[in-house]
Amino acid sequence: MNQPDWSREVLEAKRRLEGIVASAMDAIITIDEQQHIILFNPAAELMFGVSSTEVLGQSISRFIPQRFRAGHDDHIGRFRETGVTGRRMGALGAISGVRADGEEFPVEASISQVDIGPERLATVILRDITERVANEEARLLLAREVDHRAKNALAVVQAVVSLTTAATKEEFVAAVLGRVAALGRAHSLLAQNRWKGGDFGQIIADETEAYHKTGQMRCVGPAIALAPDAVQPISLLIHELATNAVKYGALSLPEGHVDLAWEVAATGELEIRWCETGGPPAHTPKSQGFGSTLIATVARQLGGTVDVQWKPTGIRVVTRLPAVNYRADHLGGALSTDEARVSCITAAMRRLLIVEDELLVGMELAKALRSDGWDVIGPAGSIEEAFGLLADIDPPDVAILDLNLHGKLAYPVADLLQTKGVPILFCTGYETPDHGDRYRFCPTIRKPTNLKVLTEELRRLIAGDVEFAH
Repeated sequence: MNQPDWSREVLEAKRRLEGIVASAMDAIITIDEQQHIILFNPAAELMFGVSSTEVLGQSISRFIPQRFRAGHDDHIGRFRETGVTGRRMGALGAISGVRADGEEFPVEASISQVDIGPERLATVILRDITERVANEEARLLLAREVDHRAKNALAVVQAVVSLTTAATKEEFVAAVLGRVAALGRAHSLLAQNRWKGGDFGQIIADETEAYHKTGQMRCVGPAIALAPDAVQPISLLIHELATNAVKYGALSLPEGHVDLAWEVAATGELEIRWCETGGPPAHTPKSQGFGSTLIATVARQLGGTVDVQWKPTGIRVVTRLPAVNYRADHLGGALSTDEARVSCITAAMRRLLIVEDELLVGMELAKALRSDGWDVIGPAGSIEEAFGLLADIDPPDVAILDLNLHGKLAYPVADLLQTKGVPILFCTGYETPDHGDRYRFCPTIRKPTNLKVLTEELRRLIAGDVEFAH
């Protein structure tokens, strides 16, 4: 007997529906009123790492983290009672699934229900959003890090302007513009490389190209990729050496030469040698200018050493940096009572520790605060250096801590200071640092800092007007 046409149409529709469900990219799970699984499509098998034959008849709760199962049951119960037949994707809110191997992962879900005879079935469509959540977290982290770097860059520029000295206004402007331009080139190089570092050879070319004639400079060394934190300091170092050579050294005379060589020493250190010949004799300066201070500061900031020799044949500078700074490959009126009390703090009480990994910023702070009468300790450029200082001295009366020290949070230093009863002021480029409960009472100033605001906060801390956790 031939089947009626309507029967063939039903079978064809059933096959099409099964094909759609089987080929769907989202997981589709249908459950009965007891929340037992009656449909589990191939995408669900792939998502949860289990075959449909293993889960049919089992409770859907096996795919829900234990801590969320009670809430899930309540939600499904309310959903059934409302009679709502559909919810948009994501209507269940931020939920998690759990794979057969126990791994939790974020999912986006929609739910619908339908009455089939006397029974009500619910169908959940799930989408694994692990990659989307990871991308969003990476985007937020990048945005926060860019904000942090921008604030730090402004603070460094502020420090360069503040620390630069010159005999004339014209010389001052030229020096500041040159140093800020070097910072800008370093920033651009980092941005081009997605903040993964910078090619040392490119930095040398960028910072010396404008200062020597053909044949005056010889550069020899292997391909070296500097770490992100080393790009800006090394750019400033090469810039200072080049400008000094043009003003006073070998590049001030046509017959002068500079040999710049670098290599990885047997110790693993990156050794950079700047050697000038054919220029005026080099004499040890009577006083240390900003350029000389900067050269020493760069090495210290990066955990290395610098040896400057003033020879009759010309200056020779050897800088050695730990391996963490590079890798050997190539990268593309009247006062109020409270104010009066703060102002009357004696100089003997005003011992201040500065911990700041951007040592130019630390130098500027130290200079300004010493001028204001503070007895400054540091600046320390790392957690280890801060620990060393605190081990060798009596506790300071107050401390300024940069929150991020070469990618490490400064809380270990804060913890040590806290045990010594030292009040803490955090200084950071982060817009909204999250200290948690432990340091919620510690004041935080964002970079670039305002000296007046900074000193007022410090004096309030010493006077005891600001509470801090013990």
